[in-house]
Amino acid sequence: MSGSAPYLKKDGKGTWYVHWTKDRVGRRVSARTTDISRATKFLAAWIVAADQALGQTSNDLTLADVWDAYLKKHVRVKLASDKTACDVWKNLEPYFGGLAADKLTQNEVDDYVARRTSGKLGRKVLPQTARKEIAYIGAAVKFCADPRRKIIPPEFAHKLTLPEPGEARDRWLRTDEIQKLLDAAARLREGPRLSRGERFLWLALETAAREQAILDLTWDRVDFETNTIRYDVPGRKKTKKRRATVPISKALLPVLQRMHDERTDDGRVLDNGSTMWVIIQRIAIEAGLVAVPKKSGRGRPRATGISPHVMRHTAATHMVRRGVPIYIVAAILGNSVKMIAEVYGHHAKEDLQAAVDTISGSTLAPAE
Repeated sequence: MSGSAPYLKKDGKGTWYVHWTKDRVGRRVSARTTDISRATKFLAAWIVAADQALGQTSNDLTLADVWDAYLKKHVRVKLASDKTACDVWKNLEPYFGGLAADKLTQNEVDDYVARRTSGKLGRKVLPQTARKEIAYIGAAVKFCADPRRKIIPPEFAHKLTLPEPGEARDRWLRTDEIQKLLDAAARLREGPRLSRGERFLWLALETAAREQAILDLTWDRVDFETNTIRYDVPGRKKTKKRRATVPISKALLPVLQRMHDERTDDGRVLDNGSTMWVIIQRIAIEAGLVAVPKKSGRGRPRATGISPHVMRHTAATHMVRRGVPIYIVAAILGNSVKMIAEVYGHHAKEDLQAAVDTISGSTLAPAE
């Protein structure tokens, strides 16, 4: 271990910390105790773990190893799916995979962002996309550098400055655009049965559910007696992305009954779990909502700006614009009231109008 030898020091609240320096920069990690004997044991264990990790890292551990540990011990334990993390790693691995575990430095981050945003590393992306990717690998390093896990030394987790987050996307569909989408999806049918795109659009727009929740939906959780759809899968890991039980709207009911009559089996409502992105792009192009983009090299349509998530955003926006209380919208979406207020509060014009009308109580009049 380079730098000064680690030693114990108490902070103002009486908590003991292990202090050391590396490259003339002071560092510390909490022993999480105010008892000196426990702190001493922590220091001894920390020195052993750090020395072992340093030996392993210099010989074997790479950022790919760090990512693998993060994926196995956090993502697949805490999250319902590892799909997003795995997709992000496909972009990160060519650049970071072979680097030593302590090489996630600001210089490497800046170089990666420059390459990703210029198209020199994979397809050209916006800075906020590169920010999201770096945040993932940063979280992996921070997870493995936690002294409780003893995978890599804490000093391997360098402080990083990430690109500024982009503006939140506010693309939502007006009623005439929704109708154009539904009509276009109907035109793309292959036979009399409702197309998969139509089924997704109706469920997404009338229940505000996330794409994955709709993909996972099975007919045994569609209750026509109580007119409800239970999106939560029994036994599913509970995460921050809660899944609600949503009433079936009057508009959705006859469509859902037709879906049920046309079902191929008693399994998934959408037949299979493949993602809807490509289908939605084709429907948006057919609907004439965007200029026809050139196809990508893989024969897939390029992004139109109308994604599966836009349907959820559209449903939430329409509810708020039409006066549905924020707390009810939050319950339907499975989000916090705070989050809904922050994202959709500017659409709640009636609430704002009622509030400002109370300021004077309509008792004031302009001078003649």
